[in-house]
This record gives sequence, C-alpha cells and structure tokens, in this order.
Amino acid sequence: MVTEQLIALGSFCGHQGLDVSFVLALQERGLIELVIVQEERFIRPDHIVRVEQLARMHYDLEINLEGLEAISHLLERMEHLQSRVDDLQRRLRRFGELEGLP
Repeated sequence: MVTEQLIALGSFCGHQGLDVSFVLALQERGLIELVIVQEERFIRPDHIVRVEQLARMHYDLEINLEGLEAISHLLERMEHLQSRVDDLQRRLRRFGELEGLP
C-alpha cells in the first residue's frame, strides 16, 4: 500500500480532536487496523468512518471500550445477516420466475 493513501495517526487525531491513546486502544481490541511504516502509525482511509463512529459512541454516548466491542460485533453480525437475507430474496425471486409465480 502506498503511504500517500494512508493518513498519519497523529495528524488524524489532531484534526479530529481525538486522543491517540483512544485510537491505539481501538487497535488493541481489534476494532480497527493501523498500518506501521518506518515506525510511524497510519490509518487506512477505509477505516476513517469507523474510527469516527466509534469515537462518537465513546465520547458522545459515553460507551466504554467493552461496549464498543459488543456493538461492533453486533453490527457486523447484522450486516452479515442482512447480506444473507438479500441473497435468499434473490434466490426466491429467481425460483418464482422459474415457477411462473408473481
């Protein structure tokens, strides 16, 4: 991955008003991934929205890190189940078309 596409952790936290320790705690718990290049930590662009969401829940709603883990797990599970429902609906539509059903 090219470092131009990565965002330096310190710059990101300074811009967002976040503590670096908070983002590191998210990484330690496996909620986000940081990239290390020449001993400097970077955030991938596709993780920025996730960090912002977790930060809002933590600071605005006062949800602790354990709660963030639980919420993240449940959201991932919901996304997986929704994907499965969508797949099953597509299959049912195809089956209905084959059987001549509306």
